[in-house]
Amino acid sequence: MEFTDSSYQKEYQLILGRDTLIIQPQILNLPEEARFKWSLEKQQISESSHLRFVPKQAGSFNLDLMVTTNTDSIYRTYKLNINNPYDLYYRPVQENSSEFISKIWEYKPAPGQYINSTYGSMEYAIDLIGGKTATLSLGGWGGYVIFSFDHTIKNRENEKDFVIYGNAMNGLSEPGIVQVSFDANGNGLPDDKWYELAGSAHYKEESLLDYEVTYSNPGEYANVPWIDTEGVQDSIMINTYHTQNYYPLFIEERNELSFQGTRVFPKVNLDGWATIDALEWGYADNYDADYATYGGNTMDIDWAVDEQMNLIALPGIDFVKVYTGAQGKAGSLGEISTEIKGAADLSMVE
Repeated sequence: MEFTDSSYQKEYQLILGRDTLIIQPQILNLPEEARFKWSLEKQQISESSHLRFVPKQAGSFNLDLMVTTNTDSIYRTYKLNINNPYDLYYRPVQENSSEFISKIWEYKPAPGQYINSTYGSMEYAIDLIGGKTATLSLGGWGGYVIFSFDHTIKNRENEKDFVIYGNAMNGLSEPGIVQVSFDANGNGLPDDKWYELAGSAHYKEESLLDYEVTYSNPGEYANVPWIDTEGVQDSIMINTYHTQNYYPLFIEERNELSFQGTRVFPKVNLDGWATIDALEWGYADNYDADYATYGGNTMDIDWAVDEQMNLIALPGIDFVKVYTGAQGKAGSLGEISTEIKGAADLSMVE
């Protein structure tokens, strides 16, 4: 036996979580009984003739290939340099960095009384940049905004990492669910994997972790019908204070739009003046124990989970998504709709 090419690529640069290494050695006079052994740092990882390897950790490693028969053997060695994307793409705080939001990437609200009007336009979304005094409504369940900072928010050990400002008050919470993402491919766009920050209600039996709603455009000032994956049909109800079409008219989905995610169930009290109780922790626009201190909700990157609710260790994040987490009506207050006023890096605030 002999390798077809006498010279070959001996060293590979890979990025953890993104790259898969595929090596397909070409061998002359290869008998059917030939045995392949691929070893990483002398630990066998494959017996296939063609290697497909997904790195599990960063570092530099020796990869060996041994092909043997009863009477012959050939050998090759490779060097793998597996890079942690965080080391490559982490954006440190600079002298002129701001603690506040620096860019709005997307604003796609669900229907609501403020949409296409006060607090419910792209102009209001852009006003979130650089401060904490604007107000943006995300509409009914699922409506969201995606934003980023001019640096990576570092995951601080045993400390909260960023704050989302809202307009909650004692007796009036409209919890928004928060997702985070790190720019693992280094392209500066929010197109990497999202992880949800699981707050207290995520662990409640009544919460729906795989929920979906579809809203239909009524084409006018009228109740906006919706249907969900539970088979429930209802509407975002109009009121006399806001007389525009409640369906967002500035998005691509002109006739209907759907959202997927987690639905939580804050307690709504309709006896007398409507109130909405706060959830314990982990949500935006939610009057929890820290809200009065910060004027918003403090978030811990260590709360990040995957789709199976497994905790995910993220050293830092670049993008944040907030979406309305409850679907319901609050009497004369209208639909439950998360509002946010901005966000900040706590390492620069405290």
